[in-house]
Amino acid sequence: MGGIAPASGAEMRPELSPMSRVTAARAEAAKSDDGSNDRVFGGNEADPGEWPFQVALLSSSMLDDSVASQANAQFCGGSLIAPQWVLTAAHCVTDGGMTVSPDTMVVLTGATSLEEGSRFMVAEVVRHEGYDETTLDNDIALLKLAEPADAPTVKLVEARGDDKGKVRVTGWGRMDDGNFPMTLMEAELDLEPISACNEGIRAIYARDLELILRNFAPRMLYSETGITSATKSIVDTMSDRLTDNMICAGTTTGVRDACNGDSGGPLFVEKPDGAVQIGIVSWGEGPMDAAAACGHANAYGVYTRVANYKDWIAGKTGM
Repeated sequence: MGGIAPASGAEMRPELSPMSRVTAARAEAAKSDDGSNDRVFGGNEADPGEWPFQVALLSSSMLDDSVASQANAQFCGGSLIAPQWVLTAAHCVTDGGMTVSPDTMVVLTGATSLEEGSRFMVAEVVRHEGYDETTLDNDIALLKLAEPADAPTVKLVEARGDDKGKVRVTGWGRMDDGNFPMTLMEAELDLEPISACNEGIRAIYARDLELILRNFAPRMLYSETGITSATKSIVDTMSDRLTDNMICAGTTTGVRDACNGDSGGPLFVEKPDGAVQIGIVSWGEGPMDAAAACGHANAYGVYTRVANYKDWIAGKTGM
C-alpha cells in the first residue's frame, strides 16, 4: 500500500503497477541504505517463522539463481490459504489495467528474511472480476501455485466482525526511514470504523485543495475567504472513498501503518488457536506533497474485507 508519488488520478495512484514501481523503489533505496531497519512505520522485526503463512511475490525479471536477488525482486505480499493457493490484492497482479501473466512472478514461501525460503512458480492468476482500478474496490486476487507448498496456511475469517479491537499487519514494505527491510516486519494496529478513514481522507483532500487554490490566488486575485469557501463547497460534495468491501485500520498518529511493498499481505487477528486473516493490504492516502501515502495522522490504512469474499474464494479454489 502507500506510494512513492502523489496520486492525481486513477492512472497515477501510487498503489498501481507495484511490480515495476516497488522494485524500482527498492533498487533506489538500496543505494543509500545505511543498514538500519528497526521500524516499518512503527513496526518491529518478526521472529523467524513467526508468521509462516506470509509469502512474498517476486518479479521474475529481477530474479537469478542467487538468494540475494530475492530482496530487490519483492514487490507485494500475500498469504498462503491452502497448499496451492495464495491470497493477495488485485492491484498486485495488474499492470496497465490488465491481469499479469503467471510467468511474470514467483511466490516465495517459508521466508522471514528475503534471503531464504522456497520459490514456487505460479500456474494461474485469478483477479476479481469486479476489481475497480479507480476506487480499488474488490481489491482481491488468488494465485494458484504450480505445485503445493509445504508451509502452514492461515485461517480465513468466517463472518464480518464489528471493526473493533487490535489487529496485526506484516510485510516487507517501505519503512518510515524510506528504506526497505530484508526481514519481515510486523505492526499492531487498531480497527476503526469506515467513517474514521473517510473523514481522515476528506481532511487530506481539503488540505490539498487549499494548497492548490492558494497557489493560483496571486494570479486570479481571489481572497483567503474565497479559498476557504470554495474548498468547503467541493469537500461537501465528495463521495466517501471507502466502500463496504473495505476495512479501516491504523493509529490516529499514523506511526504504525502498512506501506508500498506490503500490498497484498495479510491483516489478521490473533486467536488462541492461531491467526485469523480478516483483511488484505490494499491502499492508503496522504497529502499530495508527501513522499508516501502511508504513515499520516488520521489517515489510517485501507484493507480489503475478506469476509465479503468467502463465497468468491470458495468458488475459485474449491475450499
